[in-house]
Order: sequence, then C-alpha cells, then structure tokens
Amino acid sequence: MAESRTLFYGTHAKVYRAVFGDDYRLFDIEGAVRSGKTTLCLEICLALCQQFPGIHGLICRFSDDDTHKLLKPIWRAICLKAGVQITWNSEEGYDELPNGSRVYITGLKTQDVTNPYRKFRGLTLGFVYNDQSEELPHGVFTELFLRLSQAGVPHKMLLSPQTVDEDHWIAKEFPADRTPKPGRAYYALSTHDNAHNLPPNYIAEMEDAHPPGTPIHTTLIKGERGARVEGDPVYGTPMDGSRTGSFLRSRHEGPCAYDRRLRLEVGLDFGKHHPCIVARQVSPAGQTRYLGGILGQNLHLDPFLTAVLQHLARWFPDPIETVWCCDPAGVSNPVGLDMGKTLRGHGIDARYKEDSNSPAARVALIDRIAAQMRARDLAGDEALRVSNDQEHWIRLSEHGSFTHRMVASAFESGYVWDPHMVSVGSKQMRKPKKDGWHEHPMNVVEYLEANFGAQPPKKKAPAPLMRQSAPIRGDMAWGA
Repeated sequence: MAESRTLFYGTHAKVYRAVFGDDYRLFDIEGAVRSGKTTLCLEICLALCQQFPGIHGLICRFSDDDTHKLLKPIWRAICLKAGVQITWNSEEGYDELPNGSRVYITGLKTQDVTNPYRKFRGLTLGFVYNDQSEELPHGVFTELFLRLSQAGVPHKMLLSPQTVDEDHWIAKEFPADRTPKPGRAYYALSTHDNAHNLPPNYIAEMEDAHPPGTPIHTTLIKGERGARVEGDPVYGTPMDGSRTGSFLRSRHEGPCAYDRRLRLEVGLDFGKHHPCIVARQVSPAGQTRYLGGILGQNLHLDPFLTAVLQHLARWFPDPIETVWCCDPAGVSNPVGLDMGKTLRGHGIDARYKEDSNSPAARVALIDRIAAQMRARDLAGDEALRVSNDQEHWIRLSEHGSFTHRMVASAFESGYVWDPHMVSVGSKQMRKPKKDGWHEHPMNVVEYLEANFGAQPPKKKAPAPLMRQSAPIRGDMAWGA
C-alpha cells in the first residue's frame, strides 16, 4: 500500500485502505460540509502517481472554471507539502511528476452539443477523480469510466459529491440500502470524520444551528443521503432566525398514544413513484395526533398499498373506524389513470375534495394547520402533535425499509415556499415548492385537513337568559 504523509482516521482511513487494498474500481465518497473528501481523494491521486510510475490520471470538476480555480490549487498544495516537484505541460494540459506520471487537469463541460465528451475523449487513463460529482450528468460519468484503459496500472475512479437525494443517478449507481454492483463501493463522510482538522467549536456551532434529527443535520453534518433543503420553511423557523416558525420540534414532536376508541384517519398522495400515506387521530379534546406514515420510493401503487395495509394493521389494530381520503388528481382526472379502481381493489373507499390542489385552497389549509400549531386543545396541551415513535415513520422501497420521520422533518424545514409566485384571479399568491420528497407527506396532511378537519371542539356557550316580560293587566289582558 502507498504511504501518505497525511494521517487518516476513521472512515477516511477505510477509504484509503480500500483504494489500495481491495479490488474496487469505482468509489462514491459522499461527504458532508467540511468532511475532508476533496483532500482525501487528491491525496489518493498523488499516492497512485507515486506507487505506479507512468500512470496517467485526470482530476476534474464539471466546470472548467471551478476545476482551475478551486480544485487545481488544492492539488498543487498537496504536491508541494509532499515535496513532489511537478511540471505543467500547457499544450496538453497536464502536470507531470518526476517519475513520468501525468495528471490531466480540465473541466468536463463543453458548449459543443454534438460532442459533449470532447474534453476527455481520446485520453487513456489509469485513474479519474471527479469532485462535486452531484453536478456531473450521468452520461458524462458513463463515458468517463470508459477512459480507464491504460495498460499495466490499476484502474480507479473516485467521485466525491456532496450528499445526494435518493432520486439522483449517483444514489442509483451506488445504493445505500443494498450491496452495490461488484467492483463498487459507497462511503459517507461526516463532518465529525474531519474534526481533527477543524476549529474546536466548528461542529458544536453547526449542531447548535442544525440539531440532530433535522434534514440539514442529516445531509450536511452526518453526510447521509436525504432531500436537500433550500428556501423559506412553510411552518418552521428560517435558518437566519428572522422569525419563529409555527412548528417547533421540541414542542410538537413527542409520544402520541394510539386510541382504538377513536376514528383512524388515513390520507394518501399518489405521488407518481413516491406514494405516501399518513395516519392520524383527533382526540375528544381537539388534539390532532399524527401517528405514523409511509413514503414509497420508486414503488407502484398496488404493491405499496399492500404493504401499507399490513403496517397499519400492525401499528394501529382494531380502530373503531378507519376512513380514507386521497389526492383528487388520481381519482377525478378524466384524461388520466383512474387510481380509484386500484384503491377499491384493496377495499379502500377514499373521499376527496375537488379543489384540494388549487393554490388558494392549499394556502388556506396551510394557514389552518399553522394555526393549530400555535393553539392549545381543551385539555391545555398542544393542539397538534407528531409521534416520535421511529418505528411508525418509514421509507419503503423494493429493497426494504428504514426510518424516515417525514412529517416532523417537513414541518420543521423540508417544506418550503417556492420563490416563484402563482397568479390566482390576477393576484399573486405564494405556493409551496415541489421538491419530489417533502411535498408528498405535506400534501397528505393537507388532504386530511381538507376532508376531515381538525378544528377543536368549542365550549358550549351558556344559553342566553330570556327576559320574562311582566304580565299585561287591564282591558288589554288576555281573556279580558
């Protein structure tokens, strides 16, 4: 194994050993903010050059400007620190090491639509390193891998994206929920993995701003996959703290008891390939309790509903009544597929409101739900609660399931306003952003509110006292 002048610990050390000690050819090294992924990968590139004299490699980002202004200076600094003298060949665009190894440095993006691979086509390489790979189109990745054809040297391709969501092509090429294809490896680097290179208070300040359990903590500190959150939260507190949100996780998320004596209300969003259900109950005191939910990942509706009914029967057995509501677009669209037949095939009779998806109706429902978050029920407790039972919040795919506290995460920061307004009756109106993930559980919450309501019962006002008039006497009296 090649030795490095830099000491690596934890996951960094595992990645370094795997590149030189295993038969993997493709590496997805996803990282949180300040996780040290770029430095790690460039150290590996230098070690490959030193261990295999004459090897040809390519280091790149998608943009040529980012490659030369951001990536190349780090590479040159690592070489300088290691005492490796390099010579730049300006005609062919590579750094040459004293042992004959070459490292080409170029961005991959081109304006030539007829040949989008012209920047690297024709190169014969032993290794490729692409930084910020979430920017890389899938077709470029596939073509780039074919450049690994230099004889007599190992073939390695390193990708170092910031954490991606589950719909990104990188997540499909390097799945986290199952074993990747042979010759591939996926690693997630957290900010904690690079703690020894960071200021003492950096991680503490990051976690204070984004506590564990929040979407930003999951992706940008832990380095795990999840939906990216950017924008002004619909219910939560903005990152800049300019206002206090309606939903506060410390107040609204906690234990929620299921009561079989109460009606179980289940909402469904068809969600294309990400169907979603959320179950709730409303207490006699007017507290809305979101008890659990399931978000499908690339699942068709029929197998999703089969799994949903099994989970609901196990989580919430024998309720006095179960009622369903759903997205009107799937059952009242005359030109689309009628999902109602699929629902009825599973014994589900779902109600819906025709205008539930209209911008005006959605904003009105959001206002109503936000008001619940700021209210108390008749018993003096929060009028809205979200269960913190992790077993009752899951993301489900054909490969299995894992915990995904989708409603609390979306309430807190995932469900954001779209920067673009929508025109309704010549008036500009805000609308929530369609992100492909957080929108689905939030739409279900809105359907539940539209169809079943959760307005707290009002205390009966005392009956007004009827003023009794004095009896009429004299000539005008009754019977006179």
